Amino acid sequence: MSDKVRLLLDSMGSIQGDGSICIVILVEESRRLQLTFVTDDAMRRQLSMRLYNKDEGRSLSKLLPEVMWESLRGFSDSGDYEMVVESVGVDGEYHTVLHNKIFGGKHPIRLSDAVLLQEVTGIPLYIKLSLVRQQMMPYVASSNTTSLPINVMPLAVLEKGLADSIAKEDYHMAQRLKDEINKRKSLNNKGGKTDEGNQILL
Repeated sequence: MSDKVRLLLDSMGSIQGDGSICIVILVEESRRLQLTFVTDDAMRRQLSMRLYNKDEGRSLSKLLPEVMWESLRGFSDSGDYEMVVESVGVDGEYHTVLHNKIFGGKHPIRLSDAVLLQEVTGIPLYIKLSLVRQQMMPYVASSNTTSLPINVMPLAVLEKGLADSIAKEDYHMAQRLKDEINKRKSLNNKGGKTDEGNQILL
C-alpha cells in the first residue's frame, strides 16, 4: 500500500462575506475525500483559467507557466517529478515539496503553486497518508458549503471569525477559534509544527 494519495483540483469558492479569500477543494482520485485550503485572489485567477477555460488552450499557451514548461520538456517530463503535501506548519500552511525523482532534489513549494504546476504540467500532487486521516473529509459534490480544517485557516480569518463569534454570542465557536489562535502563537514562538486538523463548516 502506498504511503501517499493523489490529489486532483475539483473546484473553488470563497469564504462567505470575504470574496478576497479563495477556498480550493482538492479531491483524491476516487472522489470520496476532499482537502480544502485557502489561497489569495491572484492564485484564484490563475487556477480559474486552467479549471474553467480548458477549451481555450490556445490563449493559455502563451502564459508564463505554460511557456516555461514547454521550454523544459526536451530536458525533462512530468514523470521525473512529484509533489507531496508533507505536513501542516504552525503558520497554518500545508508544507509541500517538489521532488526531482531523477536527481533527488527536494524543493519547498506553496500548495497553491503545486496545484497550478499540476494543472500546467501534469506533475502529480500527493498528500501523505498520515495527513489524509487528519485533514481530509468526505467529499460532497455540488455542495454550497464546505469544511476547512481550522489549523490551515489564515490567522486573519481566525481573528475575524473570533470577533464575529463573540458578536453573535457563539461562545463555543469563539473558544475554539481563540484556542487555535493561542496554539499557533505559542507554537510559533517555540518553532514547532502541528498536524492536528479540526474542521469548521464555512
